[in-house]
Amino acid sequence: MDPSAALKRFYKKVDIEQDSDGYSVTLDGRALKSPAKRSLLLPTKPLAEKLAEEWDVQKEHIQPLTMPMMGLASTAVDRIGQLRTGVVEQIAKYAETDLICYWTDDPLELAERQAQAWTPHLNWVKDAYGVELKTQTGILHVQQPAETIDTFTKTVDSFNDWELAGLSSATHCTGSLVLGLALVQNHIDSARAFEDSQVDETYQIEQWGEDWEAADRRQAIRQDLDAVSIWINLLKG
Repeated sequence: MDPSAALKRFYKKVDIEQDSDGYSVTLDGRALKSPAKRSLLLPTKPLAEKLAEEWDVQKEHIQPLTMPMMGLASTAVDRIGQLRTGVVEQIAKYAETDLICYWTDDPLELAERQAQAWTPHLNWVKDAYGVELKTQTGILHVQQPAETIDTFTKTVDSFNDWELAGLSSATHCTGSLVLGLALVQNHIDSARAFEDSQVDETYQIEQWGEDWEAADRRQAIRQDLDAVSIWINLLKG
């Protein structure tokens, strides 16, 4: 959003209300809705408290980029809640081109870093979900077995809409369904998800330096992964 067009703060008091189905954030007594004007009934009190905090700390203008929990909640309600089947398929499709399945053999140092970072994740997904992803050296596409993609699709579909919002963000940020699943399952933390999704980029930066655009992009990825980690834990109540 253009900062000059940012919405002015239109409320004074932020509260939380509970009913039998969940928790609502209220602005001057009126229940907060999603950007598409849908009901925003949150599943846990800690999540509602965090959203209320995001709204309460806004100053003269509302800055959406400082409200990651609101962003994820909006995704859950306005996107996943309305287009769940398509979202599940979109997330599961990452398994067909998962980042950690494409390795290099040159330079050797980078190959060794990839092996050190990604092998544990390949082993984990095999133990956790009973699937063994094929890997490829180079950029040529590697075809994953149909049963592997089917297993991942069913796994993704097993998450509720709120969890899917986190998984969607984590998978998109890392380029890896495996890393996304590992993060939302609390198998790894957001720092590890970032580091292991940025092996190639970090190596290139060490060799050639980093421009401001790359630095901004990496910072945004790190912040989004941190937000997913917080989101998933708040969903636990």
